[in-house]
Amino acid sequence: MEESTLLQIIRRLNAMRCDTSGKRQRRVFEQFGVPVCEVTYVRASDEFIFVRFRPQERYCFDSIDLAAIEVYDSLYELRHTF
Repeated sequence: MEESTLLQIIRRLNAMRCDTSGKRQRRVFEQFGVPVCEVTYVRASDEFIFVRFRPQERYCFDSIDLAAIEVYDSLYELRHTF
């Protein structure tokens, strides 16, 4: 059985939270090799900063679930555009 896309996103975001090598962790999420969005985790404030590239949007979340949903929606929209 294939793992859900949302669970994969949550695992990547959780890895950012668990990594203590820096004050900020940044991940870019791609679909078909095209960068769709990025998430930066800020350790000091325990927040996720979500940036969608097209259209340009920026949100700040204190919940890993909300950040994961935004990433999922962004990837889903691009995947179903074609």
